[in-house]
Amino acid sequence: MSSRAFRRLNRDADVIRISENAEEGKELEEEPEFISVACKKKTPAANPFALLNESDDAEDESEDKEEELNTLPSKVAKKPRKKKKRRKARVAKEEPEPEPRDSDQESGDEVDVAVREVNKLLGEVGKERRGEREEGEGEGEETESSPVPHSLLKVDRRFLNAENEMRRIFGSKVVRGDQVRQKAHRKVHLRPTVLATPKDTWPKIEKLGLTMQQDGVRDWCQYFHFEHSPAYQKIQLRFWEAVDTFDPNSIAAILHAHPYHVDSLLQMSEVSRLGEDIQMASELIERALCSFESSFHTLFNYTQANCRLDYSRAENRSFFLTLFRHLSYISRRGCHRTALEFCKLLLALNPEKDPLCALLIIDYCAVRGGEYRFLIDLFHAWEPHRNLSQLPNFAFSVPLAMFHSQNREEKEGEGGGETEANKRLQDALLMFPCLLPILLDKCGVTLDPAVTSHSLFTQPIEREPNGLKLLMKLYVERSHSLWKEPEVLTWLEANCRVAVARANDKDPLNTDFRAKAVKRYSRVPRNIYRHILISDLDRVVSALPPDMTQTSINSYDPLPPPDSTCGYERPQIQRGPGAGDVAENPLLLLLRSLLPNYNHMAEGGRQQGGGGGGVGIGAMIHRHVDRVRQYYEDYYAQHEGEENVPLPPPPPPADLRRERMRELLGGVG
Repeated sequence: MSSRAFRRLNRDADVIRISENAEEGKELEEEPEFISVACKKKTPAANPFALLNESDDAEDESEDKEEELNTLPSKVAKKPRKKKKRRKARVAKEEPEPEPRDSDQESGDEVDVAVREVNKLLGEVGKERRGEREEGEGEGEETESSPVPHSLLKVDRRFLNAENEMRRIFGSKVVRGDQVRQKAHRKVHLRPTVLATPKDTWPKIEKLGLTMQQDGVRDWCQYFHFEHSPAYQKIQLRFWEAVDTFDPNSIAAILHAHPYHVDSLLQMSEVSRLGEDIQMASELIERALCSFESSFHTLFNYTQANCRLDYSRAENRSFFLTLFRHLSYISRRGCHRTALEFCKLLLALNPEKDPLCALLIIDYCAVRGGEYRFLIDLFHAWEPHRNLSQLPNFAFSVPLAMFHSQNREEKEGEGGGETEANKRLQDALLMFPCLLPILLDKCGVTLDPAVTSHSLFTQPIEREPNGLKLLMKLYVERSHSLWKEPEVLTWLEANCRVAVARANDKDPLNTDFRAKAVKRYSRVPRNIYRHILISDLDRVVSALPPDMTQTSINSYDPLPPPDSTCGYERPQIQRGPGAGDVAENPLLLLLRSLLPNYNHMAEGGRQQGGGGGGVGIGAMIHRHVDRVRQYYEDYYAQHEGEENVPLPPPPPPADLRRERMRELLGGVG
């Protein structure tokens, strides 16, 4: 069919439609869109075969002019459409139940009608898919041992970028200026990632052989694990050998050859932190995050809180540790909202066992980040099955979040009744009365002596079980700044008075909880020790029991679980006599003594030597190091609770040669 015949056929069809609608009368007014749609459809499809009929261009142009004259009345007929629309609106009011098609026609815009029709179709499909997903989630919640709604641990990708939060805090100009300075040293272009922002000065990301594999789907959750290729295993073996040498230069050499080896990045980050180069330590952790993200499985959607990793598998543990240290560093920078999202991600990877005890820090990130409602919802969802109120951090942070939330929403007024925040804070004071004195001492504030001198708050903390004592010190050391605000202190003092009155009335909460605490905290879980060791809180680390400090701890894998597994075995290296003995290198011995897990008693058997009927040089160095450590501990103990404590003067020097001579002479002179 030629283009001329095709247009003539369309024009005849339009004339028939117009004549039929003209005979209908009022029905024409009720359906004006039918005409306009036909006219609009005809205009863009006026000549679909024009390219195939170039020889008839002259005739086509004349016929196009005739078409314009024919379509002009129909276009003009469209103008009084508003009046018809108003008339139709009046008719719609009279009709009790208009049909869905009439509501579509009321818009007067054919594009909107088509969009709504498409949305209806897509909406129904979306509802069906959401229904299937909700059914699957419900099944998972019933079969999974954790009844926590997964939506609480979903991660918002918008808040995973610490630079965005820095812009909100300090302004975009400051952050943009820093980025311009970084781009001035641009070397390579890196593929953007979500968990961490690659810097232009970083080397190009290479595939070392770190991959992620899927283990299957169980109880609504997808299980994954990281895997090391044979090439990556060779690098890992070199790393283990470098760690055994206690030489950071060996690890630096591995990073020079393989800049994205994650365990080397973790170890060098700790070396930088001990050297007080926090910026470099944080950057190395970010580089490790980029290395992990580049190896994610395509189905590993960490934002949906349904992806699981087994901590007992050695290849997975580095990812847990990287997330924890990253959220610690960005929290130091004041990006608490971003730290909260990473904390949710860390908790969602293994919410049942919580191997790094993310529950002990998530409350701090939520309160500092202003996400009070999230913390309250999490507490209500987990409390029936996890007894979060038995943890000091939740017992105090949840009422504090309720207090701030009520102030934000302006729902709590003066003279009002007892709110849930007040009741929960009073319960926390009755369950953990020993926490109040150390909290006030850490904040450097005092309350009414009539309150603080009550027998409820003068109980020595030493009588508490070791586990509870550690948790209370951990909370005070980390979250004491949350209680320094004047309105918070006023609220705290008012509830302390009520708690004292309840104690005078023999409230059973105090005695009942003490009976439970003796059983509940008699044994400290391994994940709590692991959390304290990687939290970089020296005062809490020093309170660890001797059995923890005597244990050899690797910073890249602290306290591995007893049921640890690995995809390959580490070969046993045969060492010669005296090889790698730290006691024979005084400098390495001194460096090792600075580690938080150092214990000279554990090294005692290796420090004997030196012949001649006396102790060796290693023992003398030990005693000197012990004197130096005791000197600094006594200095900070004298200034405990003070702010802006100046650095202590250097300790008096010790003459090791004179001590050596005294020991060789049997203690004479």
